[in-house]
Amino acid sequence: MNKVWIVIRKEYLERVRSVGFIIATVLIPVLLSSFVIVPVAIQFFTAKSDSRIAVIDQTGKLQRYILDALDSSSNIKLVAATFADENDRQVLIKDTDAGKLTGYIIVKQDSAGKYIATYTSRTVTDFTLNSTLARALRNAVNRFTLKEKGFADAEITAIERPIDFQTQKLSGEKEKNDSGLSQYLLSIVMVMLIYGTMLSYGAFVMMSVIEEKSSKVMEVVISSVKPFDLMLGKIIGIGLVALTQYAIWIVVSLAFSGASFRASSTAQVSFDIAPHLLVYFVVYFVLGYLIYSTLYAAVGSAFESQQDAQSLTTPITLLVIVPMVTLQLVLNKPDAPISVALSMVPFFAPILMMARTASAEVPFWQVAISWALMIGTFYLVLLLGSKIYRIGVLMYGKKPSLAEIVKWVRYS
Repeated sequence: MNKVWIVIRKEYLERVRSVGFIIATVLIPVLLSSFVIVPVAIQFFTAKSDSRIAVIDQTGKLQRYILDALDSSSNIKLVAATFADENDRQVLIKDTDAGKLTGYIIVKQDSAGKYIATYTSRTVTDFTLNSTLARALRNAVNRFTLKEKGFADAEITAIERPIDFQTQKLSGEKEKNDSGLSQYLLSIVMVMLIYGTMLSYGAFVMMSVIEEKSSKVMEVVISSVKPFDLMLGKIIGIGLVALTQYAIWIVVSLAFSGASFRASSTAQVSFDIAPHLLVYFVVYFVLGYLIYSTLYAAVGSAFESQQDAQSLTTPITLLVIVPMVTLQLVLNKPDAPISVALSMVPFFAPILMMARTASAEVPFWQVAISWALMIGTFYLVLLLGSKIYRIGVLMYGKKPSLAEIVKWVRYS
């Protein structure tokens, strides 16, 4: 066991002291933050630009209601226009091409009385603008219809008044105000951390094994350390590097959050992460990493280059991608039978069960069963992986087939 700790210490210190670790620790939070900051900045700057849109009402009934449908604070300005003939159409097209108009809307009514609105612009990918226009047109039609039925303006305003819709989460027979957004974001963050760890750090384990094997260092190391101890030491050592990196990010995040809270008396910063979620995160983080890093270590021991190992790493990668594909289903319906079943699969549990526990109240017996299945899977993977590792690290000069690797498991 002492030799395992030596390997752990060597793998850990070698990577923590590297320039790559320092750069990644600083750069990754910056990149992740940009996914939030950049869209907000884009929305902030684009919100200041006004959209001028011409409205052509061919029904002869809705134009006044359409022009009044948008709030005065809106950055969309609707102007009346005509479309009597082809000349009018060409004028609208030229004004839109020249940037005088953002676009133009033609509203007409078919033989069945259905209103049809067509928006024309140089670009129709501004979905916020499209939805705002659609909502304004719908409100205009509703207001006109109610007015035709004899409703007064005050009555129409009362009918159009929006409902203050709120959500509450039932937790332990207690009702708690919760929009669901914070839980959703928390689920995504935790899942992405586990997903990234299983892929990136698992690959680090594989590359470390391949590097030592291809440089012939493995023959010297194996003479003093048992293959099983070496594999276990690499897995744990590199895993501790991941935990160190995440610990740094958490401490820095809390420090900045605390500073911003103290800087402004009006700021309302609250951390609503249940303690049991942190426990679950660590357990799924560790178990998921152990399972996948063991698989990667076994694959790395059988090959002398990363390119040769791709044939067997692809199935492992697919095991991580499958739960990401089904993630939205699990988040939307965490208690559905299919979500429960998928989250119990040991290879999927680190992502899907973590997503379920972060977004809903999951019975502890389901969590406990998933832990037990993952521990059993890790033991089985470690047993088979160590057999492959024991033979693979000393095999040179030939790229083994899958059938040969299966033989290693049987004979060792």
